[in-house]
Order: sequence, then C-alpha cells, then structure tokens
Amino acid sequence: MNLDDLALLLQNMRKRVALLQRQSEQQKAQEDIELVAAVFQEIHLALEELQIANENLQQQNEELFNAQQDLVAQGQHYQELFEEVPDAYLVTDPKGVIQEANSAATTLLNISKSLLLGKLLEIYVVEKEMIDFHLKLIHLRDYAEISKWKIQEWEVNLQPYKRTPIITAVKVAAIRNQQAKLVGLRWLLHDISESKRTQAKLQWAEEAMRQALVKEKQFSELKSRLITTISHEFRNPLATIHSSAELLEHYRHLWTKERQNIHLHRIQTSVMHMTQLLNDVLVLSQDETRSLELNPTPLNLMEFCRDLLEELEQSDRSQHGIIFSSECQSTAANLDVKLLRQILSNLFSNCLKYSLIGSKVKFSVTTANDQAIFQIQDSGIGIPSSDIEHIFKPFHRASNAGNIPGMGLGMSIVKQAVDLHGGEIIVESAIGVGTTFTVILPFSRNLYI
Repeated sequence: MNLDDLALLLQNMRKRVALLQRQSEQQKAQEDIELVAAVFQEIHLALEELQIANENLQQQNEELFNAQQDLVAQGQHYQELFEEVPDAYLVTDPKGVIQEANSAATTLLNISKSLLLGKLLEIYVVEKEMIDFHLKLIHLRDYAEISKWKIQEWEVNLQPYKRTPIITAVKVAAIRNQQAKLVGLRWLLHDISESKRTQAKLQWAEEAMRQALVKEKQFSELKSRLITTISHEFRNPLATIHSSAELLEHYRHLWTKERQNIHLHRIQTSVMHMTQLLNDVLVLSQDETRSLELNPTPLNLMEFCRDLLEELEQSDRSQHGIIFSSECQSTAANLDVKLLRQILSNLFSNCLKYSLIGSKVKFSVTTANDQAIFQIQDSGIGIPSSDIEHIFKPFHRASNAGNIPGMGLGMSIVKQAVDLHGGEIIVESAIGVGTTFTVILPFSRNLYI
C-alpha cells in the first residue's frame, strides 16, 4: 500500500464516521447504543487497516532506503573505478564538451579538473590535426545513430598545457539512453609517445643493420673486384719492368745510349703507372673507411697548375699538345691540394689515354665569386651517353674503352674529391668528337690568404 492508498482509506473512514454521527443524532437510545457499537466496529477495522498500511509503508521505506544505499555504493564504486583507471578517461557530450575527467586525464593534459570540465576536447589537439579531429567527431555523431556502432580507435597528437606534444591512442565508445539515443561519448586516451620512439629506434636499427649488410656485401664485392683488377693491371707494367731490366742487364754494353734510354723510360713509365694505381687504391680505401677528409690550405692556383702541367708533360713525353689558359680574378685560393691533384691528374690521365697521339688537350682555369672553375677538353673517342651516368661508379669503364688499360677507379676518386669540396662536376661528351670535364670548386671560408 502506498501513500495515496492510505489517504483514500482515511478519507473513506472519515465519511463513514460522519455518517454514523448524523444517524446517532436522529435515533433513540437503543439505536444509539447499536450505532456506537457499529462506530467502534468501524474504527477497529479502520485501525487494523491503518496498522497493515503502516507496516507496508515501513517495509517500502526500508526497501527504498536499501535501494538508495546500494545506489550510493554503486556510484562510489564507479567513481573509484573511474579514478583508478591508469589511462586518461573522459566523458563528453556528443559535441565533445568534457563533462567528467579522471585524475589520469588531468595529469595527461597537465591541467586541473576545474579548468578541464566544460572545455572542448579538440582544443587540446595539436593545431595541424585539429580540423581532422573535428571532422572525425562529426563522423562519430553521425555514425553513432547506427545501433551497431562499436568502439572507434585512432591515433592523435595532443598538446598538453605548457608541455611538448604527445602521441595518443584514442578509444571512443557511445553512451546511450533507454531510447538508444546518443547522449555522450566515453574517451580512453593512452600516451604511446615512448612506444612510438622505441618503435622508431627499432626501425632505425633495422634499417641501419640492413644498410650495413648491404655495405658489407658491396665492400666484399669491391674487394674481390679490386684484387682481380689490381692483379690484372699490375701484371703488364711488372712484365715490362722485368723484361726491360733483363735486357739492360744482358745487352746494355752492346746498345747505344738512346736504346738504353728507351728501356729506362719504359721502366719509369711502368713505375709511374703502378704508383698511380696504388694512389687510386689508397684514396678508394680511405673513402670506404670514411677517413678521407678535406684539409684546405692556401695555394696559388697559377703556380699549382703550371707545376701540374710540367709533371703531366713529362709523364706523357710530349705525345699530346696541352694548351693552357687562365682568367683568374685572383690567384689565391683555399683548396685541398692533395685532393685537387687527384681530381686534375685523373681527368688529364683519362683525356690523354683516350686521345690519339699528336692530338691536343685544352686546359683552362678561372676564378669568380669565391669559386675555382677548371675545364679539361680532349678530342678523343668520347663517352657513350649510356655510360655517362655510371662513370663515377668504382670499376666502371665505358663500353668503348676496349683494351686501353685502366681500373675504372679514376672517375670515382674525382667525384669523391669534388663532393668533399662541396663542388660540382659536369661531363659533356660525344662519340668520336671528344669529352669536356668542368669542375667547380668553392673556396673554403675558414681560411684566409
């Protein structure tokens, strides 16, 4: 029995008592006694009904109190679970306005709960991702109308208050009322910045290991090709030295001075060729071990070029005509003398080697805007267009090189030396017409003449 039933019962009882009172005023004494007895009977029944109603009401009150206690306990348990979740846990309305937040969420976003509640969650998204996050939130609201809507997951970069951005894994679930209408969203945010950094480090380590294995394989192949090439290239000059030395040993007393000098020149040429091969191998090995460095020093370009030309003409024995020209605003420069010699010597060696005896090689040097520009032009066999893009690779030789001796290291060394200077090399060539090499080297700015 509820309170409305009890009130109705009391109202009916009052009506019956009032009726009995009116009747008692109109009856005689005997009838009064009977009427009073009836009244007492009615009152007794009413009291019994009131007693029962009171007991029912007490039981209902007790059940209601127990239900309220259970509800309070459940709410407290929910709040404890809400706060004890190790990850940031937020509740927002469908538009993303924060309504509840646990302590982990305030720690993650580095802001107090009082300042967090009532704010849009998207304001804590980094600026470049804010529009994308807003569109995803709209999509969530639209998609949430479907009853089978499940938890959505993605990653987002958040900007905590006065801290560096963090990468966060997001899980979003719908909150619905009894009519299955969307009334809010539950957000679970987990900082994965460290795991992302670890993953990136692992990927970097894997890539570094892969590159190291590729490099090791390349180095192994390079070493094998180097040994094969050196053994082949050294065989001819060594044979020439050996044969000329034997002939001089046994027959020099029978030969004229001119004939003796021919064999001496052969020995000298072979020794110079082997020396050049060893220098090339040394430079290549230094680059492979990353010990090849740029050491710029002050030098006079004109003096350097003239000394180099004198050496080249002696080694070439004047078989080619070398035409030198210069247009230098200043003869002072800051360049690595050793590497510059490697660059020009190798380029000249190629030009002389692949040009007919008696042909001319043009060499020019100019300076402008703190740069030295060297140009060497021959009228030799030329380089096929299909080979030009590969000529700077170690051991690569042009397809038309034929039996002309060479290891295919010179151009690789030239490119490495030019790169160390921060310079540029340009190759222009045509079959049967010749080749022009242009080398542009900027002066080092940490030295002054």
